[in-house]
Amino acid sequence: MPMHANFISDESRLDLSFSGNLDVSVSQDICAIYNSVPVHLRACIIDLYNIDRLFDSGVALLEMLHRRLVEKDVIVVILSDDSEIRERMPDVTHLPSPFFHERSAPSPIGGSAWERLCS
Repeated sequence: MPMHANFISDESRLDLSFSGNLDVSVSQDICAIYNSVPVHLRACIIDLYNIDRLFDSGVALLEMLHRRLVEKDVIVVILSDDSEIRERMPDVTHLPSPFFHERSAPSPIGGSAWERLCS
C-alpha cells in the first residue's frame, strides 16, 4: 500500500495520499508521521480516493493519526467517497468523488479541483 506525503511549508500543510489497500502495510509510514507532527502544522489533507480495499487495520491507523492531529490542533480533511470511512469518522469533511476525480495530473493532491476547493 503506497503512501505519498508532501509537506507544503508555505501553508504549513501536509498532504497524504494512499493507493492500493488501506491496511497494516502502511503502519510504519503512519506511525512515523504520528511520532513527528511538526508544531507549526496547521492542516492535513488525506486523499483516500485511490484505495482499492479498506481493512480494519488501515481504518484503525487512520483513526489513530486523526486523533493525534486533532490533539495538535491540526485541521484534518479526509477526501473519500467510501461509506465505511464516513460512518466511522463522520466529523471529517468528505468531498463527492466526481468533484475531485477530474484532476488530470498524476499527483493525488493538486490541480484545478484542489484550487477550486481552496478558493
